[in-house]
Amino acid sequence: MEWYEKLGFDENPFSTDSRLNHDKLVNMDGAIEEIFYRINSGSMLAVEGKEGNGKTTLLMIAAEKFGGKKNVVYLDCKILDKKLNITKVLQERYGFFGRLLDKKPKNMVVLMDNVDRLSEKNTERLKYYFDQNYIKSIIFSTSSYKRAKFSDSLRDRIGRRLVILPKLTDEDAVDIIRNRIGESELFNDSLIKKIFNISKNSVKELLKNCEAVAMSAAKKKRKRAQAVDLKVLENVV
Repeated sequence: MEWYEKLGFDENPFSTDSRLNHDKLVNMDGAIEEIFYRINSGSMLAVEGKEGNGKTTLLMIAAEKFGGKKNVVYLDCKILDKKLNITKVLQERYGFFGRLLDKKPKNMVVLMDNVDRLSEKNTERLKYYFDQNYIKSIIFSTSSYKRAKFSDSLRDRIGRRLVILPKLTDEDAVDIIRNRIGESELFNDSLIKKIFNISKNSVKELLKNCEAVAMSAAKKKRKRAQAVDLKVLENVV
């Protein structure tokens, strides 16, 4: 039996998988609305936010909404080879014949995650294909728009279309965890806030730390976490 099953959950409520728990985001409605609007209107948009605070999840939500006709490309620049050629990426949407005939799809939606790692050369390629209408819309995510390696011409295309994700409060942290655990009494609000302070304002770290504390409680055969369980986070403080 898994630790979370001992606590009455069917699955890990603190999963950090960005493809899951889309409905459990907190204080992100405005960002989601803006992303959807910019994709529908055929624009570029940059989303700036601290590492671990939901940028990838927002892109996953967009991919789920607009990817029905296989017209969405999601690229994580953190794990891509530096020699990424966006031209090849677009051609591969047509498979073998696309590469053979040098075809590129039209009206693609490109979701570029962690663009802090993207080269200026590739940002220029993206701008070119956007201008040629191969790409309908591009949503960039970055921890710092100012430090991203965007060319001046690409910044001109983006203009003022920048969404800065709000800094989370401890009350937001409580809402996030309550959305995850439902009616469970695993955590009280005070304990969630203490864990959030240890987590340095990061949702991802908050979830990881809540998982560690919950596992400690499950190991001691308790359905409710206690302050003593925070000892498992001592190396985080």
